Amino acid sequence: MAFEDSFLLFLQENVRNGFFTPIMKGVSFIGDNKGLVWILLALILVIIKRTRWVGIGVGGALALSGIFTNLIIKNLVQRERPFAMIPGLDPVGEIPTDTSFPSGHASAGMAAAVAFFITLPWIMDRTKAHIVGTFIIIISLCICFSRLYLGVHYPTDVLVGLLLGIIYGIISGKVVGMIRRRFIGDVDRDTGEKDEK
Repeated sequence: MAFEDSFLLFLQENVRNGFFTPIMKGVSFIGDNKGLVWILLALILVIIKRTRWVGIGVGGALALSGIFTNLIIKNLVQRERPFAMIPGLDPVGEIPTDTSFPSGHASAGMAAAVAFFITLPWIMDRTKAHIVGTFIIIISLCICFSRLYLGVHYPTDVLVGLLLGIIYGIISGKVVGMIRRRFIGDVDRDTGEKDEK
């Protein structure tokens, strides 16, 4: 769509600069390699007993993102990357070789962030958990913006990826929450052990 072309060219000409570009590259790196950073974080959380169910919730959200966004929807839509279609748009950093719609970075990042927001209150004070969860959501939104800044996604790629990520995070958080309650009931937030009270 024309407005998307204009928006990406506007970012390139008016927002990109020597200060922000390395920052955006670094932020985008969090979602590189099919969300490897998020996956490693989920695995670490699964290994630690107290945070195991949080890790399972985040891992489940990432699995949904990988299956539906990267394997199914991307291959069905087959949208070309914007830098291949918009004259004058120059991508920055690593050049993606897969298709564009929807954004896997946005999908995985928001899936993980929403799953964190839902599951962190299981192991810590709810107010603190929501502060941490909100911070992770902000990081995910920065990743979303970085994909536009770097010229490797259309705005609708990122928007749909973000919305799908929210759905995956909610589904995983709710399903894992039901499984957790069924298997272990109420859990003490300080110890991660079953609360016998």
